[in-house]
Amino acid sequence: MPSASGSEEASDASSSRGMAPAIAAPVGWAFLPDDAATVTRRLESDLQQAPQASTGRVFDLWPLRSSETATWTFGLEFEFACADAGWVAAELFTRGLVASAESVAYHTPRAAGMWSVEHDSSVTTVFHTGDATEATPSIAVGGEVVSPPLRDCPETWAQVAAVLDVLRRCGAEVNGQTGFHVHFGAQALRDASDDPASAHQALQRFVRRLTRLAVLANACFEDVLFRMASAEGGRHRGRPFFYRHSRPLEQALGRDYESVDALAQSLGKPGAARRAALNLTNIGSADKDTVEFRQSNGTLDPHIVQAFVRVCALLVGAARWVPEAVRVDPQPLGTHHGDAEAVLTGDKALWRMLAAACPDGLPMDAASSLLWLFRRGSWQPGLADLARGW
Repeated sequence: MPSASGSEEASDASSSRGMAPAIAAPVGWAFLPDDAATVTRRLESDLQQAPQASTGRVFDLWPLRSSETATWTFGLEFEFACADAGWVAAELFTRGLVASAESVAYHTPRAAGMWSVEHDSSVTTVFHTGDATEATPSIAVGGEVVSPPLRDCPETWAQVAAVLDVLRRCGAEVNGQTGFHVHFGAQALRDASDDPASAHQALQRFVRRLTRLAVLANACFEDVLFRMASAEGGRHRGRPFFYRHSRPLEQALGRDYESVDALAQSLGKPGAARRAALNLTNIGSADKDTVEFRQSNGTLDPHIVQAFVRVCALLVGAARWVPEAVRVDPQPLGTHHGDAEAVLTGDKALWRMLAAACPDGLPMDAASSLLWLFRRGSWQPGLADLARGW
């Protein structure tokens, strides 16, 4: 399994775990798998009440790193069907969330700090209201709502709740064509350095951390991640199309990559790395320097949104601060599908991921939300299973 050099592992690991005694056994903390039963009871207790989306922080997995995770940026893309995209834009405009009261073309430049409602050929159908030969008004049904760069704070989650509320009120739906994509600013895995002499070493560390992220998301925990990605509906949207828009890993990852691009291209088919389940092709872009998680089904549920953002943050943080997490055996997509023993072992695969990514424990609330997301999903078939007709 690819790993960073011993010196870097020691440096990254000490930055997090070396300070663990300062947070020894805080109240409301879960250490997995030992506290699995406690987390399960907490979830069952939570389910007795009306669910409430968090209005606080979601990147709460490393309390001693809160000053760093507070600077992380992320972005969201909500693909939707059925609703008039222009109506959605008009409603969001009245709430001050978008700069235009009309939906716009795909990837139209956005005003700073504003959301946008865009057409997307994969989910948008344009209907002309008059003679198609004339310049007549048209209605775009379906599209995607794209966020500006966000931070993990109450204001962000209030905006997300407002956007999802507008989509539901306008009649938006999700289906087998729609996805929910999460972008993380690549800066979360970089070291800040103004010293040109150390720039090369900083780039090498960055590539190694990205490699660790790819190993975690596409090898060690790929099966768990795709299960959690199917929480909306229980069946992954990619199955009829061999995961065309969120392609799982098809070849073993190498140990060392000379560049970000070499790593990014290894995650997808030639010419299609942008549609890999973990898309690294935006890194270095002037307008979108991000790591993109493309696994999730479309959703308008704020609880699913927050929980899936949290699991993405979990993997980013583990790639940054827990280099030993990649040492667990890989479980690629399809590992548990159709396996009767997987039913008997229940949540064991999730505890395995949380124990590896958060060896010093994590908040009980966070563990409970991730267990909730895991149980809403189901094991998905791998590419070989689909080829056999599953």
